[in-house]
Amino acid sequence: MGTDLRVGVLGATGAVGGEIVKVLDQVGWRPSSLVALARSSTATTHVEYGAERVPVDDWKDEALEGLDLLFVAVPREAGRAAGELALRAGIQIVDCSGAFALDADVPLVVPWINPERLSDVTRGVVAIPDASAVLVASVLGPLHRAGVECEADATLLVPASREGRAGIDELSRQVVALFNSGTQPRKVFPRGLAFDLLPTVGAVGEDGWTDAERRVVAEIERVVGPVPVEVTLVGVPVFSGLSGQITLRPDRPVMPDLVSRLLEDGGVRVPDEAGVRGLPRPRKVEGRPFAHAGRIRAGRDGRTVHVWLSMDNLRTAATVAVASAAVILRVGAEAEH
Repeated sequence: MGTDLRVGVLGATGAVGGEIVKVLDQVGWRPSSLVALARSSTATTHVEYGAERVPVDDWKDEALEGLDLLFVAVPREAGRAAGELALRAGIQIVDCSGAFALDADVPLVVPWINPERLSDVTRGVVAIPDASAVLVASVLGPLHRAGVECEADATLLVPASREGRAGIDELSRQVVALFNSGTQPRKVFPRGLAFDLLPTVGAVGEDGWTDAERRVVAEIERVVGPVPVEVTLVGVPVFSGLSGQITLRPDRPVMPDLVSRLLEDGGVRVPDEAGVRGLPRPRKVEGRPFAHAGRIRAGRDGRTVHVWLSMDNLRTAATVAVASAAVILRVGAEAEH
Protein backbone atom coordinates (compact mmCIF):
# COMPACT_ATOMS: atom_id res chain seq x y z
CA MET A 1 0.00 0.00 0.00
CA GLY A 2 1.45 3.35 -1.03
CA THR A 3 0.84 6.87 0.15
CA ASP A 4 0.17 10.24 -1.42
CA LEU A 5 3.42 11.57 0.00
CA ARG A 6 5.82 13.59 -2.13
CA VAL A 7 9.35 12.88 -0.96
CA GLY A 8 12.63 14.28 -2.25
CA VAL A 9 16.04 12.61 -2.22
CA LEU A 10 18.93 15.03 -2.57
CA GLY A 11 21.88 12.96 -3.73
CA ALA A 12 19.66 10.41 -5.47
CA THR A 13 22.48 9.50 -7.87
CA GLY A 14 25.00 8.90 -5.08
CA ALA A 15 25.88 5.84 -3.04
CA VAL A 16 23.64 6.44 0.00
CA GLY A 17 20.97 8.39 -1.90
CA GLY A 18 20.65 5.61 -4.46
CA GLU A 19 20.08 3.11 -1.65
CA ILE A 20 17.43 5.38 -0.11
CA VAL A 21 15.55 5.34 -3.42
CA LYS A 22 15.67 1.52 -3.45
CA VAL A 23 14.45 1.23 0.15
CA LEU A 24 11.63 3.76 -0.43
CA ASP A 25 10.49 1.66 -3.37
CA GLN A 26 10.11 -1.38 -1.09
CA VAL A 27 8.42 -0.02 2.05
CA GLY A 28 4.71 -0.44 2.73
CA TRP A 29 4.21 3.32 2.83
CA ARG A 30 5.98 3.79 -0.53
CA PRO A 31 5.65 7.48 -1.53
CA SER A 32 3.60 7.91 -4.67
CA SER A 33 5.83 10.76 -5.84
CA LEU A 34 9.62 10.75 -5.72
CA VAL A 35 11.63 13.87 -6.53
CA ALA A 36 15.21 12.98 -7.45
CA LEU A 37 17.66 15.80 -6.83
CA ALA A 38 21.42 16.09 -7.23
CA ARG A 39 24.17 18.62 -7.59
CA SER A 40 24.86 20.09 -11.01
CA SER A 41 28.01 17.98 -11.37
CA THR A 42 26.09 14.71 -11.71
CA ALA A 43 26.10 13.03 -15.10
CA THR A 44 23.12 10.80 -14.32
CA THR A 45 19.86 11.99 -15.86
CA HIS A 46 17.34 9.49 -14.40
CA VAL A 47 16.90 7.05 -11.51
CA GLU A 48 14.70 3.95 -11.42
CA TYR A 49 11.77 4.05 -8.99
CA GLY A 50 9.60 1.01 -9.50
CA ALA A 51 8.49 1.05 -13.11
CA GLU A 52 9.24 4.79 -13.40
CA ARG A 53 12.30 6.56 -14.75
CA VAL A 54 12.40 9.65 -12.57
CA PRO A 55 14.33 12.61 -13.99
CA VAL A 56 17.17 13.97 -11.87
CA ASP A 57 17.02 17.73 -11.34
CA ASP A 58 19.61 20.19 -10.06
CA TRP A 59 18.48 20.91 -6.51
CA LYS A 60 19.31 24.61 -6.86
CA ASP A 61 16.92 24.89 -9.82
CA GLU A 62 14.10 22.82 -8.35
CA ALA A 63 11.53 24.44 -6.06
CA LEU A 64 11.42 22.46 -2.82
CA GLU A 65 7.96 23.64 -1.84
CA GLY A 66 5.39 20.89 -1.84
CA LEU A 67 7.70 18.19 -0.49
CA ASP A 68 6.51 16.35 2.58
CA LEU A 69 10.08 15.44 3.46
CA LEU A 70 13.59 15.70 2.03
CA PHE A 71 16.41 13.20 2.49
CA VAL A 72 19.78 14.97 2.36
CA ALA A 73 22.49 12.56 1.17
CA VAL A 74 25.27 14.75 -0.24
CA PRO A 75 28.66 15.76 1.21
CA ARG A 76 28.53 17.65 4.49
CA GLU A 77 29.08 21.21 3.27
CA ALA A 78 26.46 20.95 0.52
CA GLY A 79 24.17 19.15 2.96
CA ARG A 80 24.17 22.06 5.38
CA ALA A 81 23.26 24.58 2.68
CA ALA A 82 20.50 22.42 1.19
CA GLY A 83 19.14 21.45 4.59
CA GLU A 84 18.88 25.02 5.80
CA LEU A 85 17.11 25.99 2.57
CA ALA A 86 14.60 23.17 3.00
CA LEU A 87 13.96 24.07 6.64
CA ARG A 88 13.29 27.69 5.69
CA ALA A 89 10.73 26.36 3.20
CA GLY A 90 9.02 24.46 6.02
CA ILE A 91 10.13 21.01 4.82
CA GLN A 92 11.14 18.32 7.28
CA ILE A 93 14.48 16.69 6.53
CA VAL A 94 16.36 13.52 7.35
CA ASP A 95 20.04 14.41 7.21
CA CYS A 96 22.38 11.66 6.02
CA SER A 97 25.22 14.05 5.20
CA GLY A 98 26.55 14.59 8.71
CA ALA A 99 25.91 18.32 8.44
CA PHE A 100 23.49 18.40 11.39
CA ALA A 101 24.73 15.32 13.26
CA LEU A 102 26.49 17.18 16.07
CA ASP A 103 24.00 20.05 16.46
CA ALA A 104 22.84 19.95 20.07
CA ASP A 105 19.19 20.62 19.14
CA VAL A 106 19.02 17.94 16.43
CA PRO A 107 18.30 14.32 17.48
CA LEU A 108 20.85 11.83 16.17
CA VAL A 109 18.86 8.65 15.73
CA VAL A 110 19.09 4.95 15.00
CA PRO A 111 15.45 3.90 15.50
CA TRP A 112 16.20 0.44 16.90
CA ILE A 113 18.80 1.83 19.36
CA ASN A 114 17.47 5.16 20.65
CA PRO A 115 13.90 5.52 19.25
CA GLU A 116 12.95 7.85 22.11
CA ARG A 117 14.99 10.61 20.45
CA LEU A 118 12.48 10.75 17.60
CA SER A 119 10.10 12.52 19.98
CA ASP A 120 12.63 15.38 20.26
CA VAL A 121 12.19 16.74 16.73
CA THR A 122 11.83 20.49 17.24
CA ARG A 123 13.63 22.02 14.24
CA GLY A 124 12.08 19.70 11.68
CA VAL A 125 15.34 17.80 11.16
CA VAL A 126 16.56 14.37 12.22
CA ALA A 127 20.17 13.30 11.62
CA ILE A 128 21.50 9.78 11.22
CA PRO A 129 25.01 8.80 12.32
CA ASP A 130 27.99 7.83 10.24
CA ALA A 131 27.90 4.12 9.44
CA SER A 132 30.93 3.49 11.67
CA ALA A 133 29.05 4.99 14.62
CA VAL A 134 25.98 2.89 13.78
CA LEU A 135 28.07 -0.29 13.79
CA VAL A 136 29.64 0.37 17.21
CA ALA A 137 26.39 1.70 18.70
CA SER A 138 24.63 -1.48 17.52
CA VAL A 139 26.78 -3.34 20.05
CA LEU A 140 27.03 -0.83 22.88
CA GLY A 141 23.37 0.25 22.72
CA PRO A 142 21.75 -3.12 23.58
CA LEU A 143 24.34 -3.78 26.30
CA HIS A 144 23.76 -0.35 27.83
CA ARG A 145 19.99 -0.86 27.85
CA ALA A 146 20.48 -4.21 29.58
CA GLY A 147 22.56 -2.55 32.30
CA VAL A 148 25.89 -3.93 31.08
CA GLU A 149 28.29 -0.99 31.01
CA CYS A 150 31.42 -1.47 28.93
CA GLU A 151 34.60 0.18 27.90
CA ALA A 152 35.22 -0.59 24.25
CA ASP A 153 38.02 -0.52 21.69
CA ALA A 154 36.93 -0.73 18.05
CA THR A 155 39.07 -1.14 14.94
CA LEU A 156 36.87 -0.59 11.89
CA LEU A 157 37.73 -1.51 8.31
CA VAL A 158 36.24 1.27 6.21
CA PRO A 159 35.31 0.70 2.53
CA ALA A 160 35.75 3.08 -0.38
CA SER A 161 32.02 3.87 -0.35
CA ARG A 162 32.58 5.96 2.77
CA GLU A 163 33.52 8.62 0.21
CA GLY A 164 30.33 7.99 -1.75
CA ARG A 165 30.08 7.14 -5.40
CA ALA A 166 33.33 9.00 -6.09
CA GLY A 167 35.21 6.67 -3.75
CA ILE A 168 33.78 3.55 -5.37
CA ASP A 169 34.55 4.80 -8.87
CA GLU A 170 38.11 5.83 -8.02
CA LEU A 171 38.96 2.51 -6.37
CA SER A 172 37.69 0.73 -9.49
CA ARG A 173 39.85 2.93 -11.74
CA GLN A 174 42.88 2.41 -9.48
CA VAL A 175 42.50 -1.38 -9.76
CA VAL A 176 42.26 -1.19 -13.55
CA ALA A 177 45.27 1.16 -13.74
CA LEU A 178 47.45 -1.13 -11.63
CA PHE A 179 46.52 -4.18 -13.68
CA ASN A 180 47.50 -2.28 -16.83
CA SER A 181 50.66 -0.71 -15.36
CA GLY A 182 49.07 2.70 -15.69
CA THR A 183 48.91 5.77 -13.48
CA GLN A 184 46.39 5.56 -10.67
CA PRO A 185 43.84 8.37 -10.30
CA ARG A 186 44.34 9.81 -6.81
CA LYS A 187 41.79 12.54 -6.29
CA VAL A 188 39.67 10.86 -3.61
CA PHE A 189 42.46 8.68 -2.21
CA PRO A 190 45.68 10.67 -2.71
CA ARG A 191 47.84 7.89 -1.23
CA GLY A 192 46.12 5.20 -3.27
CA LEU A 193 43.90 2.40 -1.95
CA ALA A 194 43.83 -0.46 -4.47
CA PHE A 195 45.72 -3.54 -3.18
CA ASP A 196 46.70 -1.57 -0.09
CA LEU A 197 45.17 -0.09 3.05
CA LEU A 198 45.11 3.31 4.72
CA PRO A 199 46.21 3.27 8.37
CA THR A 200 44.44 6.60 8.88
CA VAL A 201 41.10 7.88 7.61
CA GLY A 202 40.78 11.67 7.86
CA ALA A 203 43.21 14.40 8.86
CA VAL A 204 45.59 13.40 11.66
CA GLY A 205 45.98 15.68 14.66
CA GLU A 206 49.03 16.17 16.84
CA ASP A 207 47.77 13.51 19.25
CA GLY A 208 47.54 10.89 16.48
CA TRP A 209 43.74 10.87 16.36
CA THR A 210 42.02 11.71 13.09
CA ASP A 211 39.11 14.12 12.77
CA ALA A 212 36.98 11.24 11.44
CA GLU A 213 37.72 9.08 14.50
CA ARG A 214 36.86 11.88 16.90
CA ARG A 215 33.62 12.49 15.07
CA VAL A 216 32.63 8.81 15.19
CA VAL A 217 33.24 8.73 18.96
CA ALA A 218 31.15 11.89 19.42
CA GLU A 219 28.30 10.40 17.41
CA ILE A 220 28.41 7.11 19.36
CA GLU A 221 28.11 9.07 22.59
CA ARG A 222 25.13 11.01 21.24
CA VAL A 223 23.34 7.78 20.33
CA VAL A 224 24.25 5.55 23.28
CA GLY A 225 25.26 8.00 26.00
CA PRO A 226 28.64 8.78 27.58
CA VAL A 227 30.54 5.53 27.03
CA PRO A 228 34.34 5.03 27.18
CA VAL A 229 35.07 4.03 23.60
CA GLU A 230 38.20 4.19 21.46
CA VAL A 231 37.91 3.99 17.67
CA THR A 232 40.50 3.36 14.97
CA LEU A 233 39.43 3.71 11.33
CA VAL A 234 41.41 1.85 8.66
CA GLY A 235 40.68 2.33 4.96
CA VAL A 236 40.57 -0.96 3.05
CA PRO A 237 40.26 -1.72 -0.70
CA VAL A 238 36.67 -2.92 -0.49
CA PHE A 239 34.00 -1.17 -2.55
CA SER A 240 31.27 -1.44 0.07
CA GLY A 241 30.70 -3.19 3.38
CA LEU A 242 31.99 -2.06 6.77
CA SER A 243 33.64 -4.57 9.11
CA GLY A 244 35.42 -4.40 12.42
CA GLN A 245 36.56 -5.92 15.66
CA ILE A 246 35.27 -4.60 18.99
CA THR A 247 36.84 -5.52 22.30
CA LEU A 248 34.47 -5.05 25.23
CA ARG A 249 35.56 -4.59 28.83
CA PRO A 250 32.35 -5.00 30.87
CA ASP A 251 32.08 -3.57 34.38
CA ARG A 252 31.49 -7.15 35.57
CA PRO A 253 32.20 -10.59 34.09
CA VAL A 254 29.79 -11.38 31.26
CA MET A 255 29.73 -14.62 29.31
CA PRO A 256 29.90 -14.43 25.49
CA ASP A 257 26.58 -16.32 25.24
CA LEU A 258 24.84 -13.55 27.18
CA VAL A 259 26.44 -10.88 24.99
CA SER A 260 25.20 -12.78 21.93
CA ARG A 261 21.63 -12.95 23.27
CA LEU A 262 21.58 -9.27 24.21
CA LEU A 263 22.84 -8.28 20.77
CA GLU A 264 20.21 -10.42 19.05
CA ASP A 265 17.50 -8.87 21.21
CA GLY A 266 18.82 -5.45 20.17
CA GLY A 267 18.55 -6.14 16.44
CA VAL A 268 22.06 -7.42 15.67
CA ARG A 269 22.03 -10.43 13.38
CA VAL A 270 23.98 -13.43 14.72
CA PRO A 271 24.41 -16.25 12.16
CA ASP A 272 22.81 -19.62 12.80
CA GLU A 273 25.47 -21.38 10.74
CA ALA A 274 28.46 -22.43 12.82
CA GLY A 275 32.07 -22.19 11.75
CA VAL A 276 33.94 -19.96 9.34
CA ARG A 277 31.29 -20.19 6.62
CA GLY A 278 28.75 -18.51 8.89
CA LEU A 279 30.90 -15.51 9.77
CA PRO A 280 29.64 -12.18 8.43
CA ARG A 281 31.75 -10.37 5.87
CA PRO A 282 31.08 -7.60 3.33
CA ARG A 283 30.02 -9.83 0.44
CA LYS A 284 27.89 -12.05 2.67
CA VAL A 285 25.87 -9.17 4.17
CA GLU A 286 25.52 -7.18 0.94
CA GLY A 287 22.03 -5.78 0.50
CA ARG A 288 21.04 -6.69 4.06
CA PRO A 289 20.52 -3.97 6.69
CA PHE A 290 21.61 -4.07 10.33
CA ALA A 291 24.85 -5.17 11.94
CA HIS A 292 25.88 -8.82 11.76
CA ALA A 293 28.07 -10.30 14.51
CA GLY A 294 30.22 -13.41 14.77
CA ARG A 295 33.18 -14.80 16.72
CA ILE A 296 31.78 -13.57 20.02
CA ARG A 297 34.45 -14.96 22.30
CA ALA A 298 35.97 -14.44 25.72
CA GLY A 299 39.40 -12.89 26.07
CA ARG A 300 42.21 -14.80 27.70
CA ASP A 301 41.89 -12.61 30.80
CA GLY A 302 38.38 -13.99 31.39
CA ARG A 303 36.81 -10.49 31.45
CA THR A 304 37.05 -9.04 27.96
CA VAL A 305 34.73 -10.11 25.14
CA HIS A 306 35.71 -9.84 21.47
CA VAL A 307 33.06 -9.34 18.76
CA TRP A 308 33.57 -9.47 14.99
CA LEU A 309 31.08 -7.39 12.99
CA SER A 310 30.15 -6.70 9.39
CA MET A 311 27.47 -4.47 7.90
CA ASP A 312 26.36 -3.19 4.51
CA ASN A 313 27.04 0.45 5.30
CA LEU A 314 24.99 1.82 2.41
CA ARG A 315 21.86 -0.32 2.87
CA THR A 316 21.95 0.19 6.65
CA ALA A 317 22.30 3.97 6.33
CA ALA A 318 19.34 4.01 3.94
CA THR A 319 17.28 1.80 6.26
CA VAL A 320 18.02 4.05 9.26
CA ALA A 321 17.03 7.10 7.23
CA VAL A 322 13.78 5.65 5.86
CA ALA A 323 12.74 4.21 9.24
CA SER A 324 13.32 7.62 10.83
CA ALA A 325 11.28 9.30 8.10
CA ALA A 326 8.39 6.89 8.70
CA VAL A 327 8.21 7.93 12.35
CA ILE A 328 8.39 11.63 11.50
CA LEU A 329 5.68 11.29 8.86
CA ARG A 330 3.64 8.90 11.04
CA VAL A 331 3.22 6.34 8.30
CA GLY A 332 3.82 2.62 7.85
CA ALA A 333 4.61 -0.17 10.23
CA GLU A 334 7.99 1.47 10.92
CA ALA A 335 6.20 4.28 12.74
CA GLU A 336 4.58 1.88 15.21
CA HIS A 337 7.86 0.73 16.79
